[in-house]
Formats: sequence, C-alpha cells, structure tokens
Amino acid sequence: MNKFDSETIAAMRSVLEDVCGHMSPNANSARTFVASRILECASTGQGTYDKLLAAGRRAVLDQFGSTETVRRAYLQ
Repeated sequence: MNKFDSETIAAMRSVLEDVCGHMSPNANSARTFVASRILECASTGQGTYDKLLAAGRRAVLDQFGSTETVRRAYLQ
C-alpha cells in the first residue's frame, strides 16, 4: 500500500468533498466509487488537486452518467 504525504491526503479529502459534497448522505456506494478512483489516481503519482479532481469527476460520469443521476437515485 502506498503512503501519501500530508499534502496529497489533504488534496484527496478536499476533492472527495468537492465532488461528492452535493450527494445524499445515503450515497455510500457512489462516494466509495469516487474515492477509489481518486485513490487510484494518487497512487500513480498524480496527486495534484487538479488531477485528482479530474479523476473524481470522471468517476461520476463513468459510473453514473451525471451527478444529477446520483442525486435522483439516492433521494428515492
């Protein structure tokens, strides 16, 4: 398992909140999927905020099509 410096960890947390902050608290699987993609990106040495944000946004689009789809799925 990779060890990340405090700056990368802070960036990962910030990106996860930025990407998933609007999702329902019940959207655990969506948040987990996004987090795994952010972690995967950081593991390849791409730990900048911008690279991690792109990975998080791509994860939402890849898995769900849009953030609105995730929101609707977990509000019902």
